[in-house]
Amino acid sequence: MTELERVKREIATLEESVRSSLRALEDPDLSAEGARRERASIELYRRHLGDLLMKRDDLQALTSK
Repeated sequence: MTELERVKREIATLEESVRSSLRALEDPDLSAEGARRERASIELYRRHLGDLLMKRDDLQALTSK
């Protein structure tokens, strides 16, 4: 597996994690603490996702040369 493939796979995993946390926030039985944890997780996932998207773009630029 190339570095670009690995990064793309990690991006897909993080995107699913964000979707999962967003769905969890829709649960009316979720406690306030649970909601806080989900929001914190979403923030971390999105930050890491931003870094990986930049890395993916850099790797794609390198491979297209």
